[in-house]
Amino acid sequence: SHVPLVFEFSPPLDICPLEAVTRSASTAGLPWGLVFRQESEGSFLNDQTWLPGSRQELSSLGQGEWSDRPLGRVGGPRARIWQEQSAPETPGMRQRSRAVGPGPLAFLLCSGKVALLGQNGSEQNSFFCFFPGTGSVRKKRFVSSHRYVETMLVADQSMAEFHGSGLKHYLLTLFSVAARLYKHPSIRNSVSLVVVKILVIYEEQKGPEVTSNAALTLRNFCNWQKQHNPPSDRHAEHYDTAILFTRQDLCGAQTCDTLGMADVGTICDPTRSCSVIEDDGLQAAFTTAHELGHVFNMPHDDAKQCANINGVDQNSHMMASMLSNLNHNQPWSPCSAHMITSFLDNGHGECLMDKPQSALQLPSDLPGTLYDANRQCQFTFGEESKHCADAASTCTTLWCTGVSGGLLVCQTKHFPWADGTSCGEGKWCLNGKCVNKTDKMHFHTPVHGSWGPWGPWGDCSRTCGGGVQYTMRECDNPVPKNGGKYCEGKRVRYRSCNIEDCPDNNGKTFREEQCEAHNEFSKVSFGSGPAVEWTPKYAGVSPKDRCKLICQAKGIGFFFVLQPKVVDGTPCSPDSTSVCVQGQCVKAGCDRIIDSKKKFDKCGICGGNGSTCKKTSGSVTSAKPGYHDIVTIPAGATNIEVKQRNHRGSRNNGSYLAIKAADGTYILNGDFTLSTLEQDITYKGTVLRYSGSSAALERIRSFSPLKEPITIQVLTVGNALRPKIKYTYFVKKKKEPFNAIPTFSEWVIEEWGECSKSCGLGWQRRLVECRDLNGQPASECAKEVKPASTRPCADVPCPHWQLGEWSPCSKTCGKGYKKRTLQCLSHDGGVLSHESCDPLKKPKHYIDFCSMAECS
Repeated sequence: SHVPLVFEFSPPLDICPLEAVTRSASTAGLPWGLVFRQESEGSFLNDQTWLPGSRQELSSLGQGEWSDRPLGRVGGPRARIWQEQSAPETPGMRQRSRAVGPGPLAFLLCSGKVALLGQNGSEQNSFFCFFPGTGSVRKKRFVSSHRYVETMLVADQSMAEFHGSGLKHYLLTLFSVAARLYKHPSIRNSVSLVVVKILVIYEEQKGPEVTSNAALTLRNFCNWQKQHNPPSDRHAEHYDTAILFTRQDLCGAQTCDTLGMADVGTICDPTRSCSVIEDDGLQAAFTTAHELGHVFNMPHDDAKQCANINGVDQNSHMMASMLSNLNHNQPWSPCSAHMITSFLDNGHGECLMDKPQSALQLPSDLPGTLYDANRQCQFTFGEESKHCADAASTCTTLWCTGVSGGLLVCQTKHFPWADGTSCGEGKWCLNGKCVNKTDKMHFHTPVHGSWGPWGPWGDCSRTCGGGVQYTMRECDNPVPKNGGKYCEGKRVRYRSCNIEDCPDNNGKTFREEQCEAHNEFSKVSFGSGPAVEWTPKYAGVSPKDRCKLICQAKGIGFFFVLQPKVVDGTPCSPDSTSVCVQGQCVKAGCDRIIDSKKKFDKCGICGGNGSTCKKTSGSVTSAKPGYHDIVTIPAGATNIEVKQRNHRGSRNNGSYLAIKAADGTYILNGDFTLSTLEQDITYKGTVLRYSGSSAALERIRSFSPLKEPITIQVLTVGNALRPKIKYTYFVKKKKEPFNAIPTFSEWVIEEWGECSKSCGLGWQRRLVECRDLNGQPASECAKEVKPASTRPCADVPCPHWQLGEWSPCSKTCGKGYKKRTLQCLSHDGGVLSHESCDPLKKPKHYIDFCSMAECS
C-alpha cells in the first residue's frame, strides 16, 4: 500500500503594523479651538502595535466604517477588531464620528488608513502605520537633510464662489502659516513647504466629487489628483502631496464636525499622499499643518508610542488630541519630532530630496496684516459677521457677531487672532499676545542654527555578543529662530560595543531569545492546546524587513511581526554578519564590529585563511522507495550544502530531502510530510536553510558550525527516474605528526575559491604548488599529473527580468501614459528584489506614452 504524502503550505508574508486612535473634541471653556478628546481604543490581537491583515478581506470593507467582523488573517487565526464605543455627549461637546475604516488599497495594506480633523477640535484616525515606502532605503543613517514638500493646492467650486478673485492669495496665506510651523526647530528637521501648482475648480463636474462624506471625498480626491501629477520627480509641476480645500461641511460616520482628513504615512506615495481641508477661516492653516503631520506619519501626542517620549505635556502641541493652547515656543512635541525623524531616516522621504525648479512665492507678511479682524470673522462665520470688540480677549480669542433667535450675539470658535492683526496703536498680535510693532526685528530676523558638541556615548544595547551605542548632537549652537535654517548633516553616531561572546544559552541565537520573550505574554489564541512558542522567521522575509522581529508559531507555521525593530546588534540574517541598527541593516564584520571587513572563512574561522579544514563531498542516486540515509554530517561541520536538481526543471520527481537528528527525530520532512516552501530551520543554535520541496533545485544549506551531528536522508516515492544528490561540507583537519625529513615532493592544492559568478557560467580557481614535506617550494613534481587550477561553476540560471501586461491608458482621450509591472524572477519562478537582476539588462520601456482619440 502507498503511504500518502502530506504537503504543508505556508502563506506569504503580508503583515501590516496597525494602531487604532480615535479623537473627539469639545471647545467648552477652552481658549481656542483645535481641541481633541481621546476615545477608547478597540480590542487588539495583543499588546503590540502589529496586527495581521488580509489584503483581500481588508479591501472589501466599506468606505467610512468600522467592521466588527474579523479583519482577516495572515497565516493564523482571525484577529478581531471590535467596533469602537462612542463617549456620551456633554454640554458644549459636538460628538465626533467614529474612525474611518480601511478604504480601497493601493500598494500597501496600511495605505487606506486615514486621519480626520474635526471642527472645534475633534479629530479621528483609524490606524497609525509605518510604511515600507516605494522608494529605496536611505544609505545615510541619522543624517539631517533638507526636505522640500512640493505641494499642489486645489480649491473646489465652493471656495471659488466664497473667496472670489482673492482665492489664490488666501490659499498661499494659509500655506505660509503652515510653512512657518514646519520651519520651527522643535520639529528637529529641515522641512520646507513649497507650492508648485494651484488648481481652482470653477466647474464642479471638472473636479473630484466633493460630498459631506469626508472619507469618500478624500478617496475621490486622491484618485482624481493623480492625473495632474507628472510621473517624473524632475518635472517642474511634479508634487509630493496634494491638498483639497473646500467650504463643504465635512462629515464623519455620525456627525459633521470634521475639519480635515488625511492618509497616514504616505508622503511619497503618489496615490495616497493627499489631504482634504474644510475651510473654516485662517485657522485652517493649523488644520493643514496638522494633517500634513499625519501624512508625515505623526501620531497623536497621547498615542501609546508617545507616552514615554512626551511625558505629561500632551495637550499643547500641533499633534495633540486635546489641544487647549498651542505652545508657540515648541509647537511640535518631542514625539512628533521623533516620529518624523524616524520616518525620514527609514527611507520614506526620498521624494522630498529634490529642490523644486520653480515654486510660487508665499506671502512674507503676517496674515493679520492682510486680513483684519472683521475679515477673519467673515471667513469663519460668513460675510455678515464682524469683529466683536472685547478688551479682555484681545489677541487670545476672536469673537465675532452673529444672529441667534433673532438677536445679535457674539460667538467664537476659540481661535486666537491671526498674527499681525492690529490690537492698538502701534501694536499687533503675535502668538496670542499684543506686542509693540517695534519688536518686529526680534520676531522676524532669521537666525540660522548650528550644531552643538557631540554628547557622551550612551549605554550599549547588549551586554555581550555585539551591541550598539550612540552619541548625538543637537542643533543648539545657536538654535534656529524665526524661520532660520535647521542644521544639516549627521546628528547621531553609533559604534559597536560588548563584542565578546555570550555564554551558551542552550545554543539559542539572540533573535530566538527575542521571539521566545513573547511566549508567555502572547494573547493570540490558536484554540485549545499548549501555549504558543515563537521562533524566528527568516525565509520569505524581504531584505528591507530583516530587522523587524518576525516570529512564527512553532509547529504551526503562523507568523507575525511581534516588534517593529529587533534589538540593536541583532544579526540581520543567518547568512550575514551585518547587524541591525535602529531597524536598518548595516554592514559589520565577523568580529561583530560595524564597518569591519573581516569575514568567516570556509572553516567558520573569523579572519581565517581556510587552511584549518578540509572539504568532504560526495553524491548518491536514490533508489528504493522510503527513507534512506545519504550522509551523516558531524558536529562542527561548516558550509554544508546538499542539493538535488529535478529532471528538466520539474518540481515533482518523487524524491525529497529530509533531515534526521542524532536522537532519531526528524528535523525536516519526516513522517511523509513535506514542507513545500522555503524555510529556515533553527536546530541547536544552527540555522539550516531549506529551499522547499517544490523548488526545481531542492537544497539544504548551513551558515555556521553544527552543534550536533545530523543525518541527511532522501525520501523516495513512486517509480520515477531518480536524480543525483550531491553534498559538500567542511570539517577540521586532523593534526598529523610532523616529519622533519623530506622524502619526496608533491602537488599541494588549496580549496577552490569562490565562483566568479553566482549564476550562469563562471569559473573557480585554486592554488596548485609543488612543495616538499616541509612545505617548502620544490620543482620535482611530475607535471603530467598536475591537478587543474581552474574549473567551470555556477550552472544555475541567472535571475531574469519579466515584464507584465500594459495597463490601460491613464486618459480616455488625448495623450496619457501607460505602465506595466516589472519583476525580477529566479530560475524557479520566485520573485526577487530588483537588485538581484542584472541592471544592464533591465527593460527600459515599462512606462510609455499612449495616445487615445482626440478629446471632444
